[in-house]
Amino acid sequence: MHKAVALSLTASAILVGGFTSCSNSNKKIQVATGQVAPSSQPEATALYQEAQSLAARGRTKKAAKICTRIADRYPLSAEGPEARLYAADTLLLNGDLIKSFEQYQKFIEQYRGTAKYEHALAQQAIVAHAAADGKIQNSFIGLKSDIPRSKAEKMLNQVRDNAPFGKSAAKAQFAIAEMWQRDKNLGNAIAAYEDLYVKYPKSSYAPEALFRVGQLLLDQTEKGNRNRGNLDTALTTFTDLTLLYPNTKQAKVAKEKIKFIEKADIQRSFSVAEFYSKKKQYSSAAFYYREVLRETTKGSELHKLAQEHLDALPKQ
Repeated sequence: MHKAVALSLTASAILVGGFTSCSNSNKKIQVATGQVAPSSQPEATALYQEAQSLAARGRTKKAAKICTRIADRYPLSAEGPEARLYAADTLLLNGDLIKSFEQYQKFIEQYRGTAKYEHALAQQAIVAHAAADGKIQNSFIGLKSDIPRSKAEKMLNQVRDNAPFGKSAAKAQFAIAEMWQRDKNLGNAIAAYEDLYVKYPKSSYAPEALFRVGQLLLDQTEKGNRNRGNLDTALTTFTDLTLLYPNTKQAKVAKEKIKFIEKADIQRSFSVAEFYSKKKQYSSAAFYYREVLRETTKGSELHKLAQEHLDALPKQ
């Protein structure tokens, strides 16, 4: 489903409260303070102070540019981590999703294990999922931006791979599968959903992913693709769902789908029997009538009808 996503960074103290002082908060965020060349540290500090002054006067875009310069030139300085994060958050606030995503990625790669690492992961995921929805509406300035589908998928892949064992990985994989499904590329969608429940079987997204695989296969058979393999795989998938995730809402619906498929199978056998009967291929017709009898309850309408037609066939 396409939808506009409103992003709110109200909870981000970086933009609401301004810069933090490197002499205090950076004790928690810095990774390599003191490893920058002594001659470069004063310049990094001076640039950071300039950015602080600009931000205080509301010139956040200019401040973000300076912060990007600090992080690029002096990543090991005391100011480097905070500067990178400020640039990323400011770009996001101003609706520049791709550049914001890239700045978060650089922070994630450079400053693993720091106090703001989880913040960067979470904000980057917000950007990627907003991009996957096709449009983003910034709640502060009302800006809307289009993100190419291929770029959005690449962003989601990055989010997934940045934290392959975290909750964000399964969510990102699910969003990738949904994008393929929206694009009507059912082969890729099915493969992406399958990857999710295979790699993240304990995820809350796994039951829905498994259900969607079965439903997509079933949809194809109902829309003219009578591939018997699709129907059999759909039946197996729904059955697996009821066994692996028995207490989920998806399992409850899957049980109904199984009944539907089994009933359709029986009806199909009866239709095949009728076809052979009209063609006067009575041995083949008898085979399928008997299959209907095996699969239906004695006394049911279809069971009675199959028995009557079987009895009416010419004796071979």
